[in-house]
Amino acid sequence: MKGLVTVTVITLLWGTLAIAGPLEFFAGAGPSAAALGSINHREIEAVNVIIAQLNDDPRFDSDVPTLPALGSGLAYSAGERYWITDNLALGGELTYFKSATATSGTYTTTSTNEVSDVSLDLQCQSIGLLIGGRFAFLDVGLRLAVDLGVGYYYSGFNTAITFEIPSEFSPTTIPLPNGEEHYNGSSLGIEGGISLSFPIADWINVGTSILYRSLTVQHLTDGEGNGFDFDGDGTAEVADFSGITVQFNIAIDINLSL
Repeated sequence: MKGLVTVTVITLLWGTLAIAGPLEFFAGAGPSAAALGSINHREIEAVNVIIAQLNDDPRFDSDVPTLPALGSGLAYSAGERYWITDNLALGGELTYFKSATATSGTYTTTSTNEVSDVSLDLQCQSIGLLIGGRFAFLDVGLRLAVDLGVGYYYSGFNTAITFEIPSEFSPTTIPLPNGEEHYNGSSLGIEGGISLSFPIADWINVGTSILYRSLTVQHLTDGEGNGFDFDGDGTAEVADFSGITVQFNIAIDINLSL
């Protein structure tokens, strides 16, 4: 009986290998952008209003550049796909995205020589583990396909802020939290798009893809459970990491058929 079971298992494994398609390992990198809508259009713009007012005030020497919008950066990915048919592949993928923005400078009050330092450094990053697939709908030497994946993203914000307001500056300011802080959160997300690839050898191909990421992290907290409140108004920020990625990819095929 044991011998029969062994023979059956071996037969099934042999049959599986006989019909198996290629296993594809791939990696890619390229420019990416995240919306970060409320953080860019409310919080960073509010900071830039204060900086602009200080820059235009004749009582203070030196200018501080305004803080650029956050969201542009680089994305990386790596994973594997198993081609279950000539047109359909399923697999998993690890993705990483990072963006940063910064500004710095000093203001010197001409009447008192008071020096006020300004240094703003913001970074955000997101790591995603996705499962999904690729469907090739055109293969004429060049392969055109659609990609779709869903998974879990672990995201974070790092802030390093020094914002010293000159004592003679009277307009309303925002209570930026000075110091270094680290905030983390997680959420489900979806990524999909279209890809174009072509072989440069039987076992390797290169290509490019345009992908859209749908990801919103509702809660970012530090180690003590405090929410990410960039402008200090008492309301935690929502981080919208949705955006477009353009990647350049390379893939290596391993044929599992016997």
